[in-house]
Amino acid sequence: MFRFRRWKKRAEPQVNVTPLVDVILQLVIFFIVTTTFVSVETGARVNLPSANFSRIEEAKTITVTLTKGNTLYLNGSLTDWTELPRLFVVELRKNPDAVVVIEADREVLHGRVVKLMDLLRRAGVERMAIATQPGEEK
Repeated sequence: MFRFRRWKKRAEPQVNVTPLVDVILQLVIFFIVTTTFVSVETGARVNLPSANFSRIEEAKTITVTLTKGNTLYLNGSLTDWTELPRLFVVELRKNPDAVVVIEADREVLHGRVVKLMDLLRRAGVERMAIATQPGEEK
């Protein structure tokens, strides 16, 4: 007589996701750690003049950047020469004791910086400073 074999049920194949989760967690940790080391710079890059007696004041500051191409930035945001006095009135209402730091590229003509300082003075700025980078000791 015929004998029929009984087919055994095979176990369903399963995907082990544990290594996948481990890799994903390591990638997340890697990206979190590396993003803490990235410095974000806003505004324009300028080549500041050097000075031996420059110091940093611990006060609230408003930064005005003047690039080599005579482009103005206020706290890292592009602005126009005509809009600057109005924006400064608003900024000075927020921080009346703030010091305005002028970051002018060393290639900018002296007359442009004086024009900027005059414009700021007319807008009501009383405390100004010119940003420099530390000079080389000789």
